[in-house]
This record gives sequence, structure tokens and C-alpha cells, in this order.
Amino acid sequence: MGYFKIFTALIMSFVMFLSNGITSLFPGTPAEPKSEAELLEMADLFEKYELSDEIYVVNGGVSKDERASIQSLQGLVARDKSTIFINYGMDSKTELAFLENAGYKLVYTDENGNNWTLKNLVPRFASHIKNNSYVLFTSTETTEQINMAFNYATVYGCLAVPESCEETAKALGMKKAYDLTEKEITVNDQDAFYEEHKALFRTDALIHQNYMVSGLRDFAVQQNIFITYAMDSDYVERTFRDKVLSELEPASIVFGWCQYEVKFTESVSSFGHYVIPSDHCFNMTILNACEAQQISEKKEIKAPEPDPAKHYIAIVYSDGDNAQWISNGFQEFHTWQSYNLDTPVTWTFAPLMNEFSPVAVKKATDKLGNCSFITGPSGAGYARVSKMSAEKLEAYSEFTAATMLASGLTTMTLLDEPLTLPGFLWENKLSYFARYDNINGGILQIDPTRYAGGEGKVFFVDDKPFVSVRLSLWYPSGNADEVTNEWLKEQAEIVNNYSADINSISGYSVINVHPWTVGPDDLAYFVSRLDDGVEVISADELIAAVTQNVPHKTAKP
Repeated sequence: MGYFKIFTALIMSFVMFLSNGITSLFPGTPAEPKSEAELLEMADLFEKYELSDEIYVVNGGVSKDERASIQSLQGLVARDKSTIFINYGMDSKTELAFLENAGYKLVYTDENGNNWTLKNLVPRFASHIKNNSYVLFTSTETTEQINMAFNYATVYGCLAVPESCEETAKALGMKKAYDLTEKEITVNDQDAFYEEHKALFRTDALIHQNYMVSGLRDFAVQQNIFITYAMDSDYVERTFRDKVLSELEPASIVFGWCQYEVKFTESVSSFGHYVIPSDHCFNMTILNACEAQQISEKKEIKAPEPDPAKHYIAIVYSDGDNAQWISNGFQEFHTWQSYNLDTPVTWTFAPLMNEFSPVAVKKATDKLGNCSFITGPSGAGYARVSKMSAEKLEAYSEFTAATMLASGLTTMTLLDEPLTLPGFLWENKLSYFARYDNINGGILQIDPTRYAGGEGKVFFVDDKPFVSVRLSLWYPSGNADEVTNEWLKEQAEIVNNYSADINSISGYSVINVHPWTVGPDDLAYFVSRLDDGVEVISADELIAAVTQNVPHKTAKP
């Protein structure tokens, strides 16, 4: 890349810093909250398509390249009716059983008993492929090639065909309309395509996904979502991504994942958007069409009868922003539920899960027991509100209130950087969320000490408490195999020594559980080591108890 282009990129980055970075430090005044009707309208994100009476199940026997081509067909067909399901494994068994129980006919083979492949699917759905044409790309092993091929499929209605499948396409009488294999796809090529066609893509969503993962692309084609991927370590790629982010509507959804979590989420947040980690969310064209499920029953949350001899804790299993974790089995949750313990553990849960899989929502809520859900960080999705200007926070907080109202969740979670901002600035940012009646308060997961950087501090905003995590069950090495009962017992003793004081924040604690190091068995042992003077309640109940019993002022244990 020439020096002039690098200099131009530097200037663009500096301008974005001025507009997004500095202004995020200055407080604003939240507008009057929107009505419930307005919020519910905002929460209705994507166009819903009808499910076909017959679902064609691609049940293995195809290469990754061929599967990608079928996925582009899946998206094109779903613009009419969602019809093709690709079995990736994961939790497909549950999803297929749900569809069958709902009355849909699952078709696994053609009339000759052959599994579905590109060869026998294309003739059946040729009418959905514009001009019987295809765009040729190299393979699924190059991010720019596969993403650009699917962008072509979205815009031109053609099938995305890798070189290894081209002979099959030709044998079916298909015509090559576009060829991406003739040269390397660069950032400049992506930029030129985006500029020429951006009016044809949605302006409230972006898919950020590299070649190694296979989810989401069918949904991109169906819903007209632009796909790109930038290495966070590559300045030029980041600059293009920032350009796309800057042109999205306020509070847009960014699907997928990244190279560096903090750098990526801070960048997305600075533009007022949010991330849903979802690159392993499969068959969204099918699952998004299923009937929506209520995540949390709308009911009054009551504080427990206060006992001055008790220290109250809420155990919060974190990382519920991860839609792919919930979509692909949610194993920690279901394993914990199988123990039938009385401990009311709270789980973070993406309020937008109905967009990804109502099936996964139903599977979780059918076996909820005495557990409960709050939002994943930070509200509507993974965002760092400390990086948002007042204008961007206005839009994002409105959308968070909308998704929470639609899902029935009343306690939100926020994940952010250390509490280095002055308290009044944090209170101002939290006021954007607290202005909504359907948000009762929140849990703050503060870096850098594994979500416990807030040390139990509570912010009262509009008489609603936002309580920071006091202790994090997150094994220091990050290796789940190294977790010992001795370490878990030490953590339990820390909690056992917390004071009992129902009229002070010192009497209440949020305990975070990190799912990648502390599994259900570990948590069960931790709970077994808690003294009788410690009572576990839900996060909703803790927020209600703090609201009812603790003086409404910012405080720290």
C-alpha cells in the first residue's frame, strides 16, 4: 500500500477518534423514554419468513466447499420460504426434533434415496437462482474470497460456487456470471464493491466473520447483510471496517466475532453499536422463522424477607451474550439443572436469542426450575458503554430497553473497563438505562480483575441499583483442568466472611461464575461450602432487596 493511502488512513482514524473517543467522556441528558409500543416496534429487527411445509435436511456427505455453496442456495431459497436445513452437528438433533414435533416434514433424501447434495438440490430450486448463474470463488479457505462471493450472492441472486464444485455447476447447466478467482481480493476491492452496492444492503446490521467458521452466511443472503472481516492487528483492514461501522444506523447489530475481543468491542461500541458473538450460529434462515418464545415471564420481582443474620449473594453465570453458546446446547446450564439443587443460580442470556433460535430459548425455559435469566453484557448485546457518546448511548439504551421489554428480562448486565471515570460520569451513563420502567437495575462486570474490578460498588441512579461484581469464580490460570476443591473452598471462605447487614451494600454481593473455567460440578462444590449465614438469591431478587433496604446512594462495601 502506498504512503499516500497509509497517510489517508491515519487521517481518517484520527477524525474518528475525535468524533467517537473524546465525546464519549462528556455527559448528556437522556431524552424522555419512549412508550412501550414504540419500544416493541424497535425490537422487531428482521423480516420474518414463512417456513416451508417440507424441510430438506442436508445430513452429511458433502465437503466444506460444497456445503458453503449449498449454504448460499439455502439463503436464496429462504427469501421465499425457509426450506433447507444443513446438519452441522452441534444441537441439530434438538432443532430437527422441534421442527418435526411442530408438524414440518423432514426430507432427508431424494426420490432415489440419495442424500441431498449440490447436484440434486440445485435442479429443485433453480427458480431461486437468478439467470441460473453463479459467482466463482477459490475455496472456503480464504476469508476475502468466501465473504465476497456471498456478498455477490446477496446482491445479484447468483449461487456462490467454489472452484472444487464448478464442474458440478457446469454439468447442471449453470453459467458463470462472475469470477473472483482471477486475482487476490484486497481491502480496496471490498471497499469498491461496498461503495457501489451499499444501498442494496441493510443499514442496521453487519456480519463480521472469517473463513474458518460456517454460520450466518445463509442469513446474510436472505436478509441482505454485508459480510466482511478485519484482523484487529491490521490497520488498513480496521480502517475499512470502521468506515462501514460509521455508516450503519445507530445501535446496529454486529454478528460474528473477531481477533482481539477488547479492541474489537471497544471499536464497535465507539460507533454506538453492539456485538453478538454468533459466528457458530447455524441455519438462522430456518430457526429465525420459528415461533418466538418468551425468555422470562413478566411478573413482579419481590425481595426476600430480610434476615439481619444473613449475607445475601446472587450467583451469576456469565457469558450469556454468547448466542452461539446458547444455540449449541447450553450444556453448562442443562447440566446444572439436571442436579435438581435448590440453589437459585442466575444465568446471563442474550435478550435477542429469538433472532438466533427460538428453539434454544424453548429448550432453556422449559427446564428453568428455580434458576432465572438476566441480560448478557451489556444489555441488547456486547457493548462497552464507556466508549459511547451521549448521542450513541441514547440510541443504544433505547434499543436495550426495547429488547428487554420484548423478552421479559428486567435486570441488565454491563461489562466495561475499570471504573476510572469519575462517579458522576458513570451515573450519567447508567441514567440512560435507568430512565426505563422495565429496567429495574443492573449487574456491573468490571475489568480488569476478571469482572470483579468494581469490588462490589453500587451506583444508585434514579433510585435503581447497579451493583458491581464483588468476587469472580474465574480460575487464575484460565485452565479448567487446574481448578481444585481447595481453591473453591478458599473462595467460599471469602464469601463466608462477608458481613451480614441488610441495610448496607456490605450485606449483598454478586458472585460471578466464569463458564470456561468453573463448571457445574465446581459450582456445586462451592455452594456446598457456603455457611448457613450466606443465602443465595436470584440477581432479580438481589436488585429488589438492595432497592428496598439499602440507602439510595453510591457506596462500596
